Amino acid sequence: MLGVGLIGALLAWTTAAFAGPGLDGIAAARESLVAGESERATMLLVQARLNLPKEPAVVEAGHVGELLYLEGLAPRVGGLEREQDVERWRQALTVFPTLRWARDVMDDKALRGYFEALRSEVRQREPVSTGVPAKRGLIKAFVDGVEHTTGQAVRSGVHLAQVECPNGEVRGEWTDFSAPLDWVGLCPGKVDLSAEPEVMEEDEFSLDEPSPLGGPEPLVWVEPIAPIVQRQPIRLEPRTLWIGAGVAGGAAVATYAGALMARNKYDQLEPAAFNSLSELEQQRSKTNALALTSAGLFSVAAVLSAGAVWGVEF
Repeated sequence: MLGVGLIGALLAWTTAAFAGPGLDGIAAARESLVAGESERATMLLVQARLNLPKEPAVVEAGHVGELLYLEGLAPRVGGLEREQDVERWRQALTVFPTLRWARDVMDDKALRGYFEALRSEVRQREPVSTGVPAKRGLIKAFVDGVEHTTGQAVRSGVHLAQVECPNGEVRGEWTDFSAPLDWVGLCPGKVDLSAEPEVMEEDEFSLDEPSPLGGPEPLVWVEPIAPIVQRQPIRLEPRTLWIGAGVAGGAAVATYAGALMARNKYDQLEPAAFNSLSELEQQRSKTNALALTSAGLFSVAAVLSAGAVWGVEF
């Protein structure tokens, strides 16, 4: 029995490997799901995911969204219910907001209602910058089939980024833009970044209808403002302030005593304490300095005492 299952899985993988490019793989996977063949559809979707960035043309959002949606739906067809599959639906609706529930695959009214609720939810997703450089020469940048320029963004989630190189070749890569994407590096060889693309005049009277598989217009990217950090006030403990007041008060008393001693020596006349006028002036300066220092220390002691009583923050 095990051998039969293994052979079946190998056959399914072989079929998936020859499903062709990514777009054909998506269509084949949907047909398999309609037929109830969830295992084969899963194999086809794995191959389609690998092949989609290798498509020779820009892939529209409708196809990218369908791939993501079917990746989440295939396990349900197989009888599994996983949150990670619901996340695929969120990603699909982020890429292609007008995606409709595939009733031909699974006609489940409750799931359809849940899917519609997700449609509103993903509109609140935070934008992320696509990081398209201003200097890219003749390279055209696309996200889910929508052309992007510098200063634009998309809703957060998985996206297919593609470039159309100057030689017409299309290259792609899956990304969620959590890390900067090297747009220029997607093109092979050296790119002339100084080349200026030809400015095309927009035809106001064009009758071309927008593609039904087209994705949403790019969002405008605004650099987030750095949050203002509120500094927490520093409060000194009353005990610390009382100790400081005591030290300052003690120093004030000591310097005041020194000033008095200097004053007594200054006032001594018999016998004379000084032999010249210059010595007398030096003693007077010393006395005044000690008196001023003592007064300053008394003021500090008073301020610290008041802070210990009323509290100090800075």
